[in-house]
Order: sequence, then structure tokens, then C-alpha cells
Amino acid sequence: MPENLLETLARRAPLESLTIESGPAFFAAPDGKRRAGDAEVAISRSAIAIRFAADGAFTLEKAAYGEASGSIAAQDESWSARAVNDAGVASSGERLFSTMALSVGKANARDVAATRLVVAGAAWQGTGTIDGRRVVVHRLSRDTVSHHDHRLAIAVEGDLDDAAIETIGRATSFVTGIDVEILRVERYSAVGAALQVEHRRGYRRIGRGTHSPFTGVGEEHRMRAWTALVEAFPRLLKSGVPIDMIVDQIAAHNQVAQIHVSAILLLMATVTAAHQRLHGDEVGPASASRRKELERLDRDLKLGLTAEDFDRYDRLRVELLDAGFFHKPGYETGRPQIDIKFLRDLAHVTVFRLCGYSGPFYGAERFVVRELAAVPQ
Repeated sequence: MPENLLETLARRAPLESLTIESGPAFFAAPDGKRRAGDAEVAISRSAIAIRFAADGAFTLEKAAYGEASGSIAAQDESWSARAVNDAGVASSGERLFSTMALSVGKANARDVAATRLVVAGAAWQGTGTIDGRRVVVHRLSRDTVSHHDHRLAIAVEGDLDDAAIETIGRATSFVTGIDVEILRVERYSAVGAALQVEHRRGYRRIGRGTHSPFTGVGEEHRMRAWTALVEAFPRLLKSGVPIDMIVDQIAAHNQVAQIHVSAILLLMATVTAAHQRLHGDEVGPASASRRKELERLDRDLKLGLTAEDFDRYDRLRVELLDAGFFHKPGYETGRPQIDIKFLRDLAHVTVFRLCGYSGPFYGAERFVVRELAAVPQ
């Protein structure tokens, strides 16, 4: 693979809206029966829509809850959507379908020299390695006024399977401070020829605002944390640590506008980590206090919590999880706004410790860059 292939791929501008005039195609029902026709695929920022005009009368069985209506592919197999959902009948008579993923072209893993992901909601960059493979992260957007218009490319040596892509997406969400969306997965040969492009539209809501643990911190540290997370996730999951659930809870708290709802999601990240540390996969007994779980987490991960921190955490756990929302003193005093930042810092440090990152990070509660010291081995 040419030395600069990853850099070249990472810098290519994203393409988010296009129309594929597919022509002849077939619809395959869940029972395997096929219907020939013509299809047109339209990809926008928010959706992948397929118009299908069957040859002759076309009746569609209602899909069971949670199941797809079938699949649609070009007759020449140049593109395919493995799972499509019925979206009704168009004004011109064609059947409308939606899908969350559409692949153009095919690629054998052995032929893939590099994989590029195009991400919405993030804009930072750096270089590094994950599990011995080079990776280039490049900012594709500049001069945007909203994080919804931020774009990022991640180019990695070799092929990536679905599990690796999912891990990269979670790690990117965490260090960015928002639940990002992967828009495209592109696979390239050793000479930079496109082998396959998978368009994705997962109907995700990127969120109201970012709360990154690397605000005001050099991007080299963000990149170092990102590689630590990507490498640690498979190991932690194998050992029984639900790092995927923990990071999802942190990322999801930025999707809601109401502070009392986002605080509950954020608190759940450390509740989940602390519970697993003491009880493993077992559901622990009911308790008026979860202090011993947090004390165990603090001791094992060297979180550096004080007696006042334990009291504050337990009070917030009861207030948010048992009583359901922030009570008095209320928002006019600024107390809830400060307490959610305390919970955010604790959740971020918990993930850093679990994944082995040490170094600078943004402390939300005090609006300063803090230093997370390395734990002596």
C-alpha cells in the first residue's frame, strides 16, 4: 500500500446526497420469492429511499414487528439493500421503501487495503495506530456554525468488520462529546480504487450540544485517548465490563434538552460501572445506598474521590434515580447545573481509567483542564 494512501483517502471530501438511477432491480420477500421491476435510490442527509416499480401487480405482505419487509438489489448486483421497510405508495404509484444501509459494489476482505469512515457530528484530527494498524483521522469540515455540520474521516489500514466499526463509532462519540453518526463505510484497494461504498442512515439524533472531555485540550491527547478506547473496548467486553453500555449512556445524555433527563443518563454510566465492579453480571440486592459499590470502583480505578464526593454522589443517586429529577435547591440557584458537571467528570474519568488513558482532560465542573495522573503499574 502506498505510503500516503491513508492520508489521501482521509482528505477526500464527503458526498452525502446523490441519486442512483438503478434501472432493473428485484425485490426479494422474506420467504425468498422475487419480483422484478425498476428501482431508483435517493440518498439524502437523513434517509435512504428506494422507489420500486414492479413489473405487473405488486402486493406486499405486512412485515412482523421488528422485521424487514424484504431486500432490494440491482439486477446486475451493482448495489443492494439487505433490509428494507415498506414506507407506503408514492404519488406516482411506485412502492416506497426505506433502508438504513445500502451497499454499492462488493469487496473481499483480502482485497481491502484501507477502510474509510465518514462521520457526522465530529471535526478533529490526528494520527496513530490501533492494534498495530495505522489510522489517520482528518477534519473534513471548517467554518461551520453547528456541530451537526461537522464532518470527520477515519482511514484505517485493512478491512474493518461490523464490530470494529461499532467500536470506533463509540470511541469517537466519547472523545467528541456527542453521539456521532457514521454516514459511509468505504473500502479501497492498494492502489486507492474504490471497491465498495456502504451508505448508512441510522436515523440517529446527533444531539443538542457537545460536552467533550477534550475541550481546550490538544488534539494529540484526544487522539491518544481515542486509540486507547478503541483498543480497550474488545478486551473489556470480553472480561465482562459493559463498556459499550457505559459509553452509550454518556453519549446519549447529550441527545436531550432537559437537564433532569440527561443527568439521569449520565449518572447511570457510573452506576453501571460501579455495580459491575462489585456484583459482576448479577443484579445486586436492593439498597438505600450504593456507596460501597462506588467505594470499590474508586479503590480499583484510583478515581481520587473524597468523603464529600461519596456523600454528594449518593445524594444525587437518590435524587435522580429514586425521586426522578433535580429537586430543590432548583435551577434558579445553579445547583443542578453544577451537579451534572460533577457527574460528567466522574463518568469521563471512569472511562479513562477503564481504558488506560492518562493525561490532560477538560474538567467540566471547574471549567479547567485537569491532569489525570498515570496509575503506577
